[in-house]
Formats: sequence, C-alpha cells, structure tokens
Amino acid sequence: MNLSTALRGASMVLLLATACILASAAHSKTTDESDLWWDPTESGWGIQIVQQNNTIFATMFVYGPDGQPTWYSATLLYQGTNTFTWSGALYKTTGPWFGTAPFDPAAVTRTPVGTMTFASVTDLRMGTLTYTVAGVQIVKQIQRQLLVYENFNGTYSGVMSQSGTGATCNVSANTNATPATVQINQNTTAMTIVTQSAGNTCTFPGAYSQAGHFGELVGNYVCTNGDSGNFLIFEMAVSSYDIRARTRLIGQTGCTLKGYIVGLIQPPPTQ
Repeated sequence: MNLSTALRGASMVLLLATACILASAAHSKTTDESDLWWDPTESGWGIQIVQQNNTIFATMFVYGPDGQPTWYSATLLYQGTNTFTWSGALYKTTGPWFGTAPFDPAAVTRTPVGTMTFASVTDLRMGTLTYTVAGVQIVKQIQRQLLVYENFNGTYSGVMSQSGTGATCNVSANTNATPATVQINQNTTAMTIVTQSAGNTCTFPGAYSQAGHFGELVGNYVCTNGDSGNFLIFEMAVSSYDIRARTRLIGQTGCTLKGYIVGLIQPPPTQ
C-alpha cells in the first residue's frame, strides 16, 4: 500500500462526506460523552449525560437515605484541553406531582447539595464519576450502557483525512478529504468493511463491539496492491443517512496512520 492508499480505503470505512462535517467536528472539545452511563454491577441507578460543545448536562437517578427515588442534576463545564474532565455544582430537584394540571413551575425546587466531576481520561467507553451530597463523597467507575447494537450495513460514499509521523512514515502521503466508497456488511458482532479508492481495494474484517452508541472494529486488513497490517476503527457512529468514525492503521513499515472518516449512505434516503 503505501499505507496511505490503504487507509483511504480502510480508515475511510466511515468518513466524512463533506469538508463541512469535518470542520464542525473539529470544534467539539472532546469525544462526545452523550450517553446513558451505569455500573453494570449496580443495576437500578444510572446517569444520563448530554454534551453540547464544552458543556455537559447530567441527570442522575439514585435512591436517598430513606430508599426513595431521588433526582440530581448538574451542569458540568469542560476543565481544559487533554484533561477530559468536566465539573460543576450538583442540585437536588423536587417538584409537583406529575399528574398536576396545570403544571406549576413555582413548585419546582433546585437545591444545591454539592459538586459533581466526570472524567473519561483513558478510554472513551469508561469514566469516573465523583459527586458529593451533603458532605458524603461517592466515587463510581461507570461505563456507557448498551441498549441495542447499531446497524452499519450499507454502501457509503464519503471522504477521509489521515496523517502519520515518524521515521517509518511517508509524511508526503498524508491526505485530506480523500474520496472513498465503503461497503459495510455486519452481523451483530461480526463486521467486514471493503473500501475502494484510487484503484485499490482494501478489506477490513474484524470483531465489532459497542459501548453505548459508539462502536469499535478491530482486526487485520489486506489490500489488492499488496499492503496489509492491523487496524482499529473506533468512535463509530451511524444515523439514517451517514456514518462517522476515527481510525488507526499500522502498516507493514510500522507506520501508524491516524484519521477521521465520514460517509453518506447510498442511495440517499427518500425522507
């Protein structure tokens, strides 16, 4: 390959369909933390995180000292580049009976009870939740909760960006917005991606796993031009019209290529 050509096919597996998408993605502070999070050994409580730019809104459903359901919420702010940590004040929320009509906003109370910090430093699938309520500190190791496997099956037309640095890499082969056609065949946890770009076809079969709404594919790739190596495609996300992902390929020379990929499903949906 020319590791570069391979990644065009490989990493592309899910790439940007437009430069616009890449540009907007670059504005995000971190990997999207939005998901339902929990500790699978403590089923019965959880936390929902919604991220918009540098702000997270978290709602936590737990049980109080009396065993009764209790809601807490927090607005967490990003604490700086490369920290992947979010912090803010924690509030206890109460309100009128759900069947009250009309609803009385004046009956809603938000009482500050402590602080909350969420950190996902080493693994986008995992996180550390630390919160304090009335002087009692709780530290939990939590993970994104899987509800159902996403379906990536289809043909996509898109673009990708990739780069590699180091003695084993050909820096001049780094690319931006390389066109690629991607065919994805998935059967739950088995997935094969076949990419076509610049007259080269690359095949990426591997084991698919998923945490929350993010997927991950790992395995070995091979291309018709003779190139081969191992790959990781992660932060895989899909919608009714597109796919998005980050990629990492290690080719025969030992060069590591990192990139981003996005593609639009073909043919496009009718609505």
